[in-house]
Amino acid sequence: MQIDYLASYPALIPELTELLFAEWQDLYLAAGLSQTDLAAALQERAVRDSLPLTLVAVDQNGQLVAAGSIKLSEDGTRVGLSPWLGGIYVKAQYRGLGLGAQIVTALEQKAREQGVSRLYLSADSAVNFYQKLGWQVLDRVDSLDVRNVALMWKDLTS
Repeated sequence: MQIDYLASYPALIPELTELLFAEWQDLYLAAGLSQTDLAAALQERAVRDSLPLTLVAVDQNGQLVAAGSIKLSEDGTRVGLSPWLGGIYVKAQYRGLGLGAQIVTALEQKAREQGVSRLYLSADSAVNFYQKLGWQVLDRVDSLDVRNVALMWKDLTS
């Protein structure tokens, strides 16, 4: 597996859009975002040297295995906090291999390189996963009146 910028694999945007929209469709729709809007956001994140950005994990054939993004905002959470880790996704057949942690760690490093000292995320079912990676719960909120999520943060300076 190789972790690289989505900018290196722009042909993966349609597949990644489908996977992410299927996973979090309720939240996207509650935020008024269509699958086309998500594709446009991913296109915007297909960069190497600025935020927002998306990283992908690909196999030896360049096939999508996992992905994650750094976003500037997170609908349905708390205004004024930025940037956000989001869209951490690992295809089902690759789960349990540590790829999620690798994507998160790589995104944290990219955030540090951009001068970010604190990163945020919202999680519903993966709170323990993030806590094992050093993230702390800040609060719990009802995101867009759809899901109760933990707002989490991580200090990237240590």
